[in-house]
Amino acid sequence: MHPKVGTPLLQSLTRPILILGGERENVILLACLCMSLCAVGRDFLSVALASLIWSVGILASKLSARIDPWATKVFLRSLSYRDFYHAREKVNTPPCILKRSRKL
Repeated sequence: MHPKVGTPLLQSLTRPILILGGERENVILLACLCMSLCAVGRDFLSVALASLIWSVGILASKLSARIDPWATKVFLRSLSYRDFYHAREKVNTPPCILKRSRKL
């Protein structure tokens, strides 16, 4: 009899997809924004502003992805559940009493 062997969980299937160290959707949206700003402005000021937005946006995206690679997707999903899960308890909810026993 062979021992039960489960399906291997490959790291390449569970690793988040990052571009330039940031979330894929954020970086692509930021690139489109900066490229459109350069194309519409057509002067030095718009190119300088686009490069400033690009550098600050990439740094923010990298920091965000380092903390949680799925932060944007989780946030967008939480917006759809906002009406279902209330942030506050109802008026007639009994108080929660936690009893802790300390053994020293």
